[in-house]
Order: sequence, then structure tokens, then C-alpha cells
Amino acid sequence: MSFLKENKEVVSFLLKLTVLCGIYFWWFAPNVWQLPVISTYYGHFIHYTLKFLIEPSVAILNFMGYGAVIVNLREIDMFDLEFNAHIKNFCLGVDMMFALTALIVSFPGKWIDRFWFIPLGLLGIQMINIARIVGLCLALVHWGHGGFVDHHDLFNLFAVGFIFLMFVVWVNRHKKEPAL
Repeated sequence: MSFLKENKEVVSFLLKLTVLCGIYFWWFAPNVWQLPVISTYYGHFIHYTLKFLIEPSVAILNFMGYGAVIVNLREIDMFDLEFNAHIKNFCLGVDMMFALTALIVSFPGKWIDRFWFIPLGLLGIQMINIARIVGLCLALVHWGHGGFVDHHDLFNLFAVGFIFLMFVVWVNRHKKEPAL
């Protein structure tokens, strides 16, 4: 019992994080599309996340001199390819966005700081994802359809590293100084 009292803040953090992850991964993510009101708002979130991913990716590709257009808001048609790069919901990085948000919400800190820190982190994750989509399209142009690029694992590696760095910054901003 003294362990719990001595480590109350750590236990509280882990408990909050476990509850948030449990709700998200075991209930929300598998069931969101069956929830009448929530699915509408989540659908808007997915739409704008996709839009903010695909439009800058195509703009960067065009800026680099590769002809690209958006087809059906989900596909990038590269003029140098015989096929399109299709972006599915699981390519949007929503789970990574949730992971960052859950870590920041679970750890002690000022709520006013969370209102700018979380969007900054989400923007960073989105920038990593844009780089991933651009890199994937460039790999498809240069190596063809047979050239294997494990873009999902690469994105996860960079996104998890970024989330870790953001969490370290958050912890260092809000850690309590030891009593003398």
C-alpha cells in the first residue's frame, strides 16, 4: 500500500492512459462508424484530416515537377504512373494522433498549455505523414509498383519518435521540482 502512496502520480498517469487507450482501441475505433451522432463528427474529422494530407502532398509533388492530381479525394494520380496511390483511413495517422493526445492528457500539466501543445503535436504528426505520402509517390515513380517501400512502418517509426520527443518536452515543462 505504501508503494501506491509513494508513487501516486505515476500510478494515476498509467491508470488514466490505460483507460483512455482501452476506450479508444477496444471500443471506439472498432465501433465508431455504428455510433449515430459521433460517427458524423468523426466522419468530418476523417474528411478534413484526409484533405489536409492529400492536398499538401500533391502540391509538394507538383512543386517538385512531378505531375499529380487528386482523384476522388482518396487517390493521387501521378502522370508518370499507370496506377494511382490510394489513401485509406488507416493511412491518416489517427492512432498516432490519439496516442500523443492520450499521453498529454494523462500526464499532469496546465490545461491551457494542452490547448496549444496538442494541436502543435498533431500538426507535427501530419507533417510526417505528408512526407510519407510524398516519399511513397516518389518511390513508386522511381522504383515502380514492384519496388517495396514499407511506408507504414517507416511512418510509425518516425511518428513514434516524434511523439516520444513531444512527450519528453511536455514532461520537462511540467515536472515538479523535488522538495529540498
